[in-house]
Amino acid sequence: MPMVSIITPAHGAETTISSTLESLIAQTHADWECFIIDDGSTDRTAEIADRFAARDTRFRVLRQEQSGVSAARNAGLAQAKGDWVVFLDSDDALAPFHLETMLNHTRTLPQADILHCGWRRLKNGAPWWQSHPAVKMDNPFAEAARYCPFAIHSALLRRSRLAELGGFDPEMTMCEDWDLWQRLARAGAEFAPVEGLMADVSVEAGSLSSNRVKHLDFGLKVIRRGHHSDPRIAYPVPALAQGITKAALGMACWYLAIWLVGASIGQGDNPVELLDRVAEPIPADADVYAFCAIMIDGIVVGAFPDEPIWPGLWSKIQDKLPDLEAWLNRHAPQEAFGSLLVRSLERKVADQLPTNVPTTIGTTRIQPIDLDRPIVDLILPGIERLRCPIWRGSTLLGQLEFVVFGAIEADAIRSRLRTVFGPEFDDLKHPTAVLLAEDGFVKLPDQDDGRAASASMAAPSYSGVAQQVLKLMAKISYWAEAKTVTGWWSKQEPTPTRGDSISGMAHSGRAEFDRIVEEETQRAIAASTQMSKETPSKKTGPVDDEVPRYDTEAYWEELFSQVDPWDYRNNYETVKYLQTLSLLDDRRFSNGLELACAEGTFTRMLASRVDNLLATDISASAVARAVSLQDHDSAVAYRQLDLLSDELEGPYDLIVCSEVLYYFENREKLRQIVDKIAGSLRTGGWFVTAHANLLIDMPHETGFGWPHEFGAVGIGEMFDQHPDLTLSIEAKSPLYRIQRFEKVERGGFLEPTRVEVNTAQPLPLQVASQVRWRGGQVVEAAADWNDVPILMYHQVSDDGAEQLARYRQSPEAFETQLAFLREAGWRGMTLDRLLACFDEGAKPPEKTLVLTFDDATRDFMTHALPLLHRYGFPSSLFVPTDRVGGSAIWDSAYGSPAPLLTWEELAAVANSDVTLGAHGVRHVRLSALAPESLLRELAGSKAMLEKRLGREVLAVAYPYGDFDPAIRDIAEQCGYRIGLSCVGGTVRADADKLALKRQEVIRGITPSEFANLLFD
Repeated sequence: MPMVSIITPAHGAETTISSTLESLIAQTHADWECFIIDDGSTDRTAEIADRFAARDTRFRVLRQEQSGVSAARNAGLAQAKGDWVVFLDSDDALAPFHLETMLNHTRTLPQADILHCGWRRLKNGAPWWQSHPAVKMDNPFAEAARYCPFAIHSALLRRSRLAELGGFDPEMTMCEDWDLWQRLARAGAEFAPVEGLMADVSVEAGSLSSNRVKHLDFGLKVIRRGHHSDPRIAYPVPALAQGITKAALGMACWYLAIWLVGASIGQGDNPVELLDRVAEPIPADADVYAFCAIMIDGIVVGAFPDEPIWPGLWSKIQDKLPDLEAWLNRHAPQEAFGSLLVRSLERKVADQLPTNVPTTIGTTRIQPIDLDRPIVDLILPGIERLRCPIWRGSTLLGQLEFVVFGAIEADAIRSRLRTVFGPEFDDLKHPTAVLLAEDGFVKLPDQDDGRAASASMAAPSYSGVAQQVLKLMAKISYWAEAKTVTGWWSKQEPTPTRGDSISGMAHSGRAEFDRIVEEETQRAIAASTQMSKETPSKKTGPVDDEVPRYDTEAYWEELFSQVDPWDYRNNYETVKYLQTLSLLDDRRFSNGLELACAEGTFTRMLASRVDNLLATDISASAVARAVSLQDHDSAVAYRQLDLLSDELEGPYDLIVCSEVLYYFENREKLRQIVDKIAGSLRTGGWFVTAHANLLIDMPHETGFGWPHEFGAVGIGEMFDQHPDLTLSIEAKSPLYRIQRFEKVERGGFLEPTRVEVNTAQPLPLQVASQVRWRGGQVVEAAADWNDVPILMYHQVSDDGAEQLARYRQSPEAFETQLAFLREAGWRGMTLDRLLACFDEGAKPPEKTLVLTFDDATRDFMTHALPLLHRYGFPSSLFVPTDRVGGSAIWDSAYGSPAPLLTWEELAAVANSDVTLGAHGVRHVRLSALAPESLLRELAGSKAMLEKRLGREVLAVAYPYGDFDPAIRDIAEQCGYRIGLSCVGGTVRADADKLALKRQEVIRGITPSEFANLLFD
């Protein structure tokens, strides 16, 4: 009995079956049998099969009416005697050592039920396109639920396992092998890879799987089964009975669809019919670069071109791309997804072309520049991207890439050359030249034809797609072996331009740039005039060089000549009042005294806690206004009182006095007030006070720079030093302290409770504008450069879609990270200071970092900012300007999008130790955009922030981290000095300021992983 049975279904295979069967005769392992199943052929297939059977008794021929490949294979399987089975199609072949190698591995891998080797395509007997080595599958079912993992004849299968499942499903007239692998995996079969490319697929016109609609329908059927239960499997592995997670279904369906779309385009067909057949929506997290890589493979396999594949193939497929682009732009959840895919396709194709030959691929132009020749103005109608490989003679020095607006001047190319390669590569010895052909049209300098043999390929625009995706691409491509394409076409170049208009047209490219920037500036100016600006007419302290006489009634009367002069009802004061009330616990007071009650805003809140409350103020106008505003049933008494000269009477259970004690001229006067208050409290009574943190007390910490002798700390120390008073509780915020003192028997002491509280957000402009964050200190320079980590956050919130969880830190986790940074000695640096380090040659010290937040979601203000203030870290916030006040609609496919900050809130945040930067206008991928749209995204967002908020904006964070050298250059031309990517790593001394690396902080990061981010 043979060890292995080979089953070869054949229908209309007279041109290929001989070479298939000859590959069996050539096997180094001879103990095999082969069943050739003639599936109703009408050509010479049966005759050829009979001839091989007569020649070699190991061949047997079975005949049946045409029933399809699944039925044919099952017929052969029913006759098989070997312990192992190989299914070899009649147009494929096995390497001579295939059976020997695979059977040897059955002895070294006795647990394996399916051994699979690598495979390759053969065109005219030679390897063609990409090969597909065998890969170990950690979870075979999960992979077979999403794609076909290997070619059918690359597998050696245990026959008993096939018998348990009943062989192939006869209803599957396509993708039947994929369906079998999936069923075997769900039933618990063991898969094992075998190294080596030992299975060949012969590709030629008219292959079995050229029906792409049928291919898609059956492929989707297999994928959907993999994500649900399969009643055909009697005894599935319990964990696999219900299939893999439904969350992966859409992506698997679209990976298959986009490969078949590519194959359809490659064969010259319109792909829309295929797109319309996929019921699953395109996933919101679809990776356009993965789609691009998969589609290119489909295009090539579908087109079946000769070598070299590009640029000839481009002319065949380009007219099919607009329909694809439009369909995807309409249906994909990501804005401009189709445009990004097509532009990515252009640039991926351009990546594969020689760098010494001028070529146009769609809107991308490859134009070599030889530094030994004049650099000329280029007129480029219809071109969006210009790639300039830089040559000197036969040496390729590098490549420049430009976004162009119809033309580019030679001076612009020279300028970029000097920036990238240095002045030694300048060609200023050559005048600007425009070479003209005899017909008067633009002609570029001739290139050295002899250079072609040594031409390098252009550097890729994007990093490679993950190996998982490339593997997936390879597997999807197996079935659709396409028709032969004969003939090549050359894309018509842009219409040439008469030489007499060249100079003006080249200059018009820069003029177009300037026009767009000016339009965006005017749009921002118009929007800023419509924005209601908060004028700091109210105040919380002295302004500029004001030196008032606080101890005079006249000063306070003048102040209270206007209603609510210090805006006591703003959110900052309201939160502080509520925090002050919280220090009263649940205690009720018999009688109380409020000093400096102003217009009675806090008085009305305090009244419900005190049976008899006396509210006083030095200003008669303030007292009168407070009386007029009190509730009719209130038992509060109001009186004018000068705290220095008048007696307080008493004794009281509670005395409250806030935001006034630093107005006394010196510590002696303050000591008099302390004595007076202590003397008016009964034993066990409480004195509660709230005052701002001033730099006079703590010069290196956040506080106000008002010209007083003491702030909250100094005032608290003075009260705590009184022999009859002891501090019992202190609530500390970055901007103020609220303290409660208790009157005790002389010499008594209580261990104080200290708590951290947050200030209200957003801070009123008149408050935020007076704060000296972190004492106004600037990170000092060091002797040597120390790499700077820039941490990237998105949201700090517990709420949001589960699919976006990786982009959210819980407030608790974020606080833990800030606490770790502070305890480990790390200090925050502003982006302005980092820029100065580059520009001025200053070197950042050790343990200095930058914290950044993308998108400007509202949780930054409500959750992140209070914690940043508490722990003393500055930050940078990047704003998509047209989305301000709305929501993160780019995430809407995942559920309700997060709300974004308003312009008024951003104005407050900008004064709260936060550097605002641009994040585009609409939060779209920049590489998807045509030049004008790209420029409007970058110039428009910068102008809008600057005009609306009245401050220079120097930094941009590229949305999705999507940028390339050309986009980087446009950002620089727009006036940005810093550009932030999503590429991981720290900032080194030689970093490109417009392409700085950032370390993303994802949800669930461990403390050790977080610490590792700080050191690259």
